[in-house]
Amino acid sequence: MAATKEIEVKKDARNRVTLPAAEFDYYVLRAFPDGHFELYPRVLADPLISRRTLGMMDEAMTRMRQGEVSEPIDPDAL
Repeated sequence: MAATKEIEVKKDARNRVTLPAAEFDYYVLRAFPDGHFELYPRVLADPLISRRTLGMMDEAMTRMRQGEVSEPIDPDAL
C-alpha cells in the first residue's frame, strides 16, 4: 500500500513523538527488530451493556455480599 502522507518527526527528551493532526485518541504501536514501527488507530467500542444495567448489577453484587439474597430458584419448575 502506498503512503498517503509522510511527516518527519523527532522524539523529545522523554522519548515522546507528537502526531500532528491525529484523527484518533488511541493507537496501537508495533516495533520491529529492524527498527521500523507500524502505527494503527485503535477504536474503543462502547460496552454492549448500558450504564444503568451495570449499576444495577453492582448493586446486586453489593447486596449479595451483605447476605441480602432471595431463596434459590429451581429452573426445572419454570
